Amino acid sequence: MDIDLELYRIFREVAKAGNISRAAEKLYVSQSAVSQAIMQLETRIGGKLFDRGARGVKLTVEGDVLFSRVDDAISLIENAQKKFSEMKALKSGSIKIGASDTVCSLFLLPILEKFNNTFPEIRISVTNRTTRESIELLKSAAVDIAFVNLPVQTDISLDITPVKAIHDCFVVGGRYAFLAEKTMHLSDLIKYPFITLEKASNSRRQMDAFLADKGVEIQPVIELGSLTLLSRFAKIGFGIAATIKEEAQDMLDKRELYELKFYEELPKRDIGLVRMSNVNLSFAAKAFISNLK
Repeated sequence: MDIDLELYRIFREVAKAGNISRAAEKLYVSQSAVSQAIMQLETRIGGKLFDRGARGVKLTVEGDVLFSRVDDAISLIENAQKKFSEMKALKSGSIKIGASDTVCSLFLLPILEKFNNTFPEIRISVTNRTTRESIELLKSAAVDIAFVNLPVQTDISLDITPVKAIHDCFVVGGRYAFLAEKTMHLSDLIKYPFITLEKASNSRRQMDAFLADKGVEIQPVIELGSLTLLSRFAKIGFGIAATIKEEAQDMLDKRELYELKFYEELPKRDIGLVRMSNVNLSFAAKAFISNLK
């Protein structure tokens, strides 16, 4: 049986008002339109819904049973529409983000703070994973969007947008600070203790690939899980740290670290926003991406 929601909406208002004219006023339609709608619904379901009297109308036994269900159903629909409107107005909703340590510290935290202050009703969750793991979370729908260290392997299912340039660099401190006074070749790196990120990091993989392409194979003495630790170990003289300049900038400005100079040019990289190309984002996620601009 076809269901005409408008007929049930009119039926509901008549049942609540107990009077066709009052229901018509609330619905902003004529009394005849309401009466015709009730008769049409009664014809469709095959039974009387109201007993008519001098003072108005009263639900029949069957009409009362129908009303209780219809009232619940329309209330659910109205609540659903209200919830949808709240999400569209960014008064409700959620965003699930995947991001690495590097991305969080270099890029994401101030954006999250600003968005949270602007839209406090939006729930934000961040899952901290490596670039490769963040993309896997995205593909399994565990996160809505991911921010990763580029480049990543091309995949037709992914929509990738660079959002912030970052710059690889090598820094020293302590007893190795003298190395910053001259221009070096990348091959000179093998002469000194080397500090780098763990192999699971995309930044580490990209640096290893770049150095290998230049014929340089590094054997790190220390492998760490965060850029902040890399800078601190370099500061106290444990060796040359391969890091990202934007993360080390404060210590460079304070002359606690010194950036090494090379004859060879280091590659440029970006932090990228990744989303599934065939998945429509929520209002909240779309607003978050708009705020990146």
